[in-house]
Amino acid sequence: MDGILKVEHLVKTFGTNEVLKDIDFSVDTGDVISIIGSSGSGKSTLLRCINMLEEATGGSIYFHGQNVLGGEIDEDQYRTKVGMVFQSFNLFSNMNVLDNCMIGQIKVLKRSKEEARAKAIEYLSKVGMEQYIMAKPRQLSGGQKQRVAIARALAMDPEILLFDEPTSALDPEMVGEVLDVMKDLAQSGMTMLVVTHEMAFARDISTRVVYMADGKIEEEGSPKDVFYNPKSPRTKEFLSRFTESAK
Repeated sequence: MDGILKVEHLVKTFGTNEVLKDIDFSVDTGDVISIIGSSGSGKSTLLRCINMLEEATGGSIYFHGQNVLGGEIDEDQYRTKVGMVFQSFNLFSNMNVLDNCMIGQIKVLKRSKEEARAKAIEYLSKVGMEQYIMAKPRQLSGGQKQRVAIARALAMDPEILLFDEPTSALDPEMVGEVLDVMKDLAQSGMTMLVVTHEMAFARDISTRVVYMADGKIEEEGSPKDVFYNPKSPRTKEFLSRFTESAK
């Protein structure tokens, strides 16, 4: 199976710094892939290249067989299919929760206000935020903002959701509420690519784990293999702290 998304020989340099070095991997429908690794290993840059927020220096990204870097694809339309949830929420501070979840649908998907509203409320309910539809982002906790951001991404009917360290800006007591939403999405069959420091999520919820180091994929496999039988000494060393504390 060719998968929904295929990354081939992806390279990204900032000046002389090669942040991504010859990355290859693919995503099939229903995959939940956790990308783990130390800060600075290229994880977030990889997601930003896939979402076309960063321009790749070389290589190809295929979405349903079409090279998105070939210039023939509408970036906005592509981003509706490959949605992104950011570390810092990226909500519009001047709009209430409902409008945040409607604007993309109206502007990009050309949905009517009624349809966009119904979709927004459906997904806000799904993440437990329907009672806050009139609130502004500043009135919400970090965990609530992130749940709104997830609802906003879902309202665009994406085929894949990219999560860029969605819990790292949150206070510890708010991490659980966002991870619970992500677990529910994974169990409902949503295809997800998650850059995360939450090792228990990577181990328990993923179908596949990718460990990155120095801009390369050092190891990938099932959570069981990567966590409990890592082949690379670097993976072993990175995970040793987690497996020790989890015993």
